[in-house]
Amino acid sequence: MSQKKSTPSLPDPFPTDKLRLLQFGNADGHRDKVAESAFIETSSVKQFYLNQHSIIVGAIGTGKSTLFNLLKNHSEKLELYKNDLIVPLEEALSFNELAGFVKEHYPGKDENTLYQLLWKFNVLLKISIELSKQEGFPNTDYEKAVNRFLNDSNSSDAYSNILNKFKKLISNANIKVEAKVGDNPISVEAGLSEQSPKPEKKINLEEVQRAISESIEERGFKSATVIVDKIDRFVAGAEYYIQKQFINSLLEVDDDLSAINNINLKIFIRADLFDRLDFAALGYDKVHDNVIRLKWSHDETLRFLASRIMVALIQAKICRPEDVFQATDLSEFDLTWREKLFLSSKVPSFIKNIVNKKEKAERATSLYGKFDKAIITKVFPRSTIHFCAKESVHLELGTFEFIRSHFLDGNGICTPRYMLIFLKEVVKQVASYYDENPDQVSELVLVEKDFEWDLFKKYCVYQAYLSAKDIYIKNIETIDSKWTKNVNVFLSKKGNKTKFDYKWIRANIPDISESDTVDFLSFLQVIGFLQISDSHQDIRKRGYELPILYKVSNMPNKPIKPGA
Repeated sequence: MSQKKSTPSLPDPFPTDKLRLLQFGNADGHRDKVAESAFIETSSVKQFYLNQHSIIVGAIGTGKSTLFNLLKNHSEKLELYKNDLIVPLEEALSFNELAGFVKEHYPGKDENTLYQLLWKFNVLLKISIELSKQEGFPNTDYEKAVNRFLNDSNSSDAYSNILNKFKKLISNANIKVEAKVGDNPISVEAGLSEQSPKPEKKINLEEVQRAISESIEERGFKSATVIVDKIDRFVAGAEYYIQKQFINSLLEVDDDLSAINNINLKIFIRADLFDRLDFAALGYDKVHDNVIRLKWSHDETLRFLASRIMVALIQAKICRPEDVFQATDLSEFDLTWREKLFLSSKVPSFIKNIVNKKEKAERATSLYGKFDKAIITKVFPRSTIHFCAKESVHLELGTFEFIRSHFLDGNGICTPRYMLIFLKEVVKQVASYYDENPDQVSELVLVEKDFEWDLFKKYCVYQAYLSAKDIYIKNIETIDSKWTKNVNVFLSKKGNKTKFDYKWIRANIPDISESDTVDFLSFLQVIGFLQISDSHQDIRKRGYELPILYKVSNMPNKPIKPGA
């Protein structure tokens, strides 16, 4: 079978005046307009497709918000969920307010039980509200029962959060709310004093649940999938204790609801918080068997980078995927008819999509991996500059090895968010370079049998890496307002220091208490700004260090020629 050698199919020279038109998407998954067109099927996402897990765990920037939004917007990418009633539940909650509510209204009651009741009430109310938006609702006896629940729950108050709804419900009406989570019956009465009359109404959440389940089936939905987000912001001290109890209660409600075929939960939660939860009630093995961890391998990170570059080039009308593939040497592959079809510019996209879905072999993975690297090196140099702290010199490193090693945070994770910020900074630096050097052009050159643009200069790529580091650190400052001041002081005092401990924090950050020092170190560790270098059960005796992503790097003392 014939071989496929590269051809100079790309625009020559690259239209550098279009650099600032390149749009790679937003680092915030909730605002990323190209998330769907540049969607990456990681091994974690393929697990998610199976719809067999309730808990989706990932570090900041690993794609939780993207998956949440794709579900919320009924994306065609998530085909297995297309017949589901999608119910978003994304209300931020004050855990101090939650603790105050329990203390004021139900002193002496078991907090976990009340949180389970609140979660079950919340989930069923949200599903009921979504059902009520369906055409002709209520048109069956089951839907009439759902409608009674909505009326009894004062659901017309659409803008208040669930805690305020529940407060209003129990404060303004003589109502008894009953439920069962697992084998535990739960009930609370709304008469908030001993002198209150006996409840005139009763909301039995088990009966509501049955009515909802039947209504979902009658409406032709496969299931109601409740997607839960925004419960995992970092909190410390007493707030963290409440947060942990509240989320543990949600997991118990999820376990209870899993017995019902057509009500599912998808709980999106940050890895640092999930790893600090208490799984004693449900069992560690049982919980972890229900978890998908969003992780990105090096190859998946390259695919993300390649897809964002390709989408940007297409949208700016610079080139098509076919042009990139034609400019790539594939002589090492003995191309099948499927692969030739995929490469041809004369074959419609919908046919290629069909072929692509059927081609799942290991060979295809290897071929697509070649494409990913080819797309990246069409614009990136084959090697880039990096700072060797040990020898205090600047060396060159292969670009793919640079990506593998220089974007790891304290949790050993490289996230798409890091790569997206870096990519935007590279284009900003490169665009400025061509603005300042109008005589420079980016010609198409032959590098190791592939045609590539001499576009992103090594010096610009390294400058962009340093700029991206500054942005990563600024993001650390804004993650939690409670710690912003301490982070600022930490950064101003650390200089070139890379190792820290409890004593250093106490000595260098004024007026920080012992307990706040422990919480602050915990915060810096769980968000990946620090990593443990010397383990110890007591945080006060641990050693910490900066990961490579946050270590100080320098520009060369003697600037490399800009064209290099």
